[in-house]
Amino acid sequence: MDFAYDDEQKALQSAVREMANRLVPQETSGDVPVGPRPLDRDAWTAIAEMGLLGLPISEDAGGMGASPVEVSIAAAELGAARLELPYADAMAAAVMIARGEGGDDLLESIVDGSSVVLTALAEPGRAWDPEHPEATATKSDDGWTITGHKLGNNDLTEADAVVTTAQCPDEGCTCVFLVREPKASGASVSFESAEAIRLGDLDLLTEGLNVGIIALGGEALGAMGAALRSTVEYLKTRKQFGVPLAAFQTLTQRAADMYVSVELARSTVNFASMAITDHPGDSATASRLKLITGRTGRHVGQEAIQLHGGIGMTAEYSVGHHTTRLTQIEHTFGDSRYHLARLTAGVREHDMVDVLA
Repeated sequence: MDFAYDDEQKALQSAVREMANRLVPQETSGDVPVGPRPLDRDAWTAIAEMGLLGLPISEDAGGMGASPVEVSIAAAELGAARLELPYADAMAAAVMIARGEGGDDLLESIVDGSSVVLTALAEPGRAWDPEHPEATATKSDDGWTITGHKLGNNDLTEADAVVTTAQCPDEGCTCVFLVREPKASGASVSFESAEAIRLGDLDLLTEGLNVGIIALGGEALGAMGAALRSTVEYLKTRKQFGVPLAAFQTLTQRAADMYVSVELARSTVNFASMAITDHPGDSATASRLKLITGRTGRHVGQEAIQLHGGIGMTAEYSVGHHTTRLTQIEHTFGDSRYHLARLTAGVREHDMVDVLA
């Protein structure tokens, strides 16, 4: 498998990097809010104008017709620049709408950024399990309605529609739905017989989440790379006892271990994005990606803070922001424990496992 980018992919990477560096927050203060943040409309418009919101959507539907590889490239540059946008969430929702059975009229406005459609797949008081929701859907002559409580990964108050899941007792399965104009409060949204459009079944959910996980992996890779570069630069310039910190072998060894983690994450993201391009429903590869980036992200983030000493903990320094975002990513669309359990369950399907394969 060739991991080298072609000329068009390199051009995309360069263009997104230039755009993201113009939008990156240059200064931060100690008053940094926690939790889901309101959508930065200016940054959202900028990435829409570059076509990033239409990357996984076919050209017939107004998108770019690109693959998950391009999604990961764009997400990596957004992550490196600390642009905290619901990009992965929007990609997952867009794929489910584009490949579903309804909501096509939203695609054009999703691509141009005028409509914001996000996911609301988690539920309060329950572990991540979108395939077995408590929310229920009811079918009538006029269509579908949903009742239940859902949680998103981002602030949903500015979302024009959300993609969610609900049980369909009449059909005996879980289905994916689109709900327009959700009544959200922060990241929480309640449905009381809310009108909904049925998009498809759980295969559609898997394809959408796989693209979202690819975007998350790309964003994590960008954040890890930026944290590593900042750490190496600090070790080269910060002096102690009259010599740069890089002169201490123990510290350079820890920086080298960070480099190994970043490269492991890079290989995993590249492999997963190419594999899911060929097999959109490959949830095992998506879980491997989530597990690896969760572990490497935690290692790189914690070591970056440790090697920066006290300034790594301050709200004014970028390393802490990258580590915070890496922690958020690790808990989005299922945490490492969830994906490890899913991979472990899949081992039973094999008579023999070659651990070196």
